[in-house]
Amino acid sequence: MRPRILFVVERFHTNLWEATRALNAAEIDVAVWGSGSGKTEDHSVVAPRLFPQDADPGAFRAAWDALKPDLVILRNVARHRRAVARLARASGTPMWFYDLNPYHWREPLKRRLTRRFQGLPLRRVTPVLGLDATIPPSRDARYIPWPVMAAPDAAPCDADTRNGREVTVLCVAKLHNPRKNHGMVIDALRAQGRAGKVRLLLAGTIGDPVQHAAQVAALQEVASAEPWLELHANVPFKQMPELYRRADICILPSVREPLGFAPVESMAYGCVPVISTDAGSAGYVRHGENGLHVDVTRPGAVEDVLASLLDDAALRHRLGAAALATAQGDLGAERFVTRMRALLQESGVTV
Repeated sequence: MRPRILFVVERFHTNLWEATRALNAAEIDVAVWGSGSGKTEDHSVVAPRLFPQDADPGAFRAAWDALKPDLVILRNVARHRRAVARLARASGTPMWFYDLNPYHWREPLKRRLTRRFQGLPLRRVTPVLGLDATIPPSRDARYIPWPVMAAPDAAPCDADTRNGREVTVLCVAKLHNPRKNHGMVIDALRAQGRAGKVRLLLAGTIGDPVQHAAQVAALQEVASAEPWLELHANVPFKQMPELYRRADICILPSVREPLGFAPVESMAYGCVPVISTDAGSAGYVRHGENGLHVDVTRPGAVEDVLASLLDDAALRHRLGAAALATAQGDLGAERFVTRMRALLQESGVTV
């Protein structure tokens, strides 16, 4: 019988798409339960089952009895995590907690005691490695990075063959959120006199059209006045490969970013990832080998890291090739399934 994994999340994040596809292809059934949905999600592989905030416990019980999961992974911010945990405890179904705290991080005792009091599992899974490998992880923590979607036509970054014109920089992050630092990238390229010589693509969701109108309008005004800059709002997940194929560099200059997965997804297209050291996905990159880190708190850091890539086509090609190899290997579907099978076996589930 095929094992069944239940992910309990707040919403179906885009990084779940390739994970669910890979598991289903490996004859591991996946269900996703959540409480909300976003405009850019792709439910073509697994459609999440959404429960309202005040869902009747009987609805959870009926859904649980119909699914009979073998393993449950509970997102730490999922609204219904405690309701599902009660069902798992009652049936003896193994559970893991899922959060975005680094693997190389010592979880405070108070947090563990709080989870125990709430009936949540102490064992946790995280896709965030952390940059400080000198910190020994807890014995109850497991690192399982999300897989990236394979791109059959991928090639290492090379501006001459990609678009035949200018080097293209892509920044994917919520357009309405100031901590994503879109302006930092725009200013860095202007300061180098590259406006009009380099193409910059800004992509992301616009958030609440009323609450975030001012922030989005400011970006739209810049984009309309400067033809070297393109704004791509609310791009559906299934259309993101079109942007990744155009880009040579994918930069995430965010601060306080728990994960930030777009630069990692871009690696599957031979793009060079440039990731803020304050982003959880920075651990997916080995600086100078398959991408670059940038400390955005240091003045001029974004300008310097972009200049190093824009002025050196050989460096872009080398890093892009290594990024592609990483995406096809350690971050590929096969490696992810191997890790998930190991988690199932550790949990006592026959695979």
